[in-house]
Amino acid sequence: MEEGYGSHLIKKPELVAEMVSSAKRRITDPDFTISTKIRLLDDLRETVDLCRQIEAAGADFITVHGRTPKQRSEPVDLEAIKIIKESLNIPVIANGDIYTIDDAERVGEITKVDGVMSARGMLENPAMFFGYAKTPRECVKRYIEIAQLKEPRFMTFHHHLVFMLEKSLPKPKRKVFNNLRNKEAVLEFLSEHYFAQDE
Repeated sequence: MEEGYGSHLIKKPELVAEMVSSAKRRITDPDFTISTKIRLLDDLRETVDLCRQIEAAGADFITVHGRTPKQRSEPVDLEAIKIIKESLNIPVIANGDIYTIDDAERVGEITKVDGVMSARGMLENPAMFFGYAKTPRECVKRYIEIAQLKEPRFMTFHHHLVFMLEKSLPKPKRKVFNNLRNKEAVLEFLSEHYFAQDE
């Protein structure tokens, strides 16, 4: 917001529309899609106008997070997302407060959108759309295998595991795990306190 990009751009609909149309002109591959992700403006009519400008500029779909930039934990405004969906001809994706497959289905039913996007819910449980209530151990193992090959920065590696293990570790162990400072300590902790349960 302070640097003038991200959700700050929703206050500059002409600029957003120009960015979309410019990207559309420069990318000639018909299989390449151009999309935007927005939050709501305080005035829903202005949000609908913004989405219509984005659509007219050539966006292939729009993802709508059902909160304003200032809102954090308030419930997502599903009615606003539904109105945006009804106002456009391109696909609309709903985002916000989707932590389970039931949440995804409920949001889809209420808003009639073309799809849903989960951010934090997928971080907490990458197997969510397979019907798992929490991240299965096999998923954590696979993530570690991939991370060993790709070698992400420690902060990224640890951050994803913090989310994935949120529902699996008791609070005292989670507190210790969340404060580990290197990959070796993370792997040792998991071996002793998480995967040891498999043996």
